[in-house]
Amino acid sequence: MKNELAKESSDVNDLIALVREDISGNVRKCVNTLIILDVHARDIIDSFVRDSILSCKDFQWESQLRFNWDKEKDDIIIK
Repeated sequence: MKNELAKESSDVNDLIALVREDISGNVRKCVNTLIILDVHARDIIDSFVRDSILSCKDFQWESQLRFNWDKEKDDIIIK
């Protein structure tokens, strides 16, 4: 989970750097939307790490519905 949190934070920072560049209006709108989605995902994962939510059976995890733990890959799947 901590690795995923670091990845999400890095992705948000990359998108912020992109939106500060000279890009077209349509691309800017897309990047802004991605920033909103990624900030939400980052915040959810941050709360999981902070509250030690590790099981997909925990209410906090199930309430998000987009986060699943793949036991075979030993990694989080975000949908």
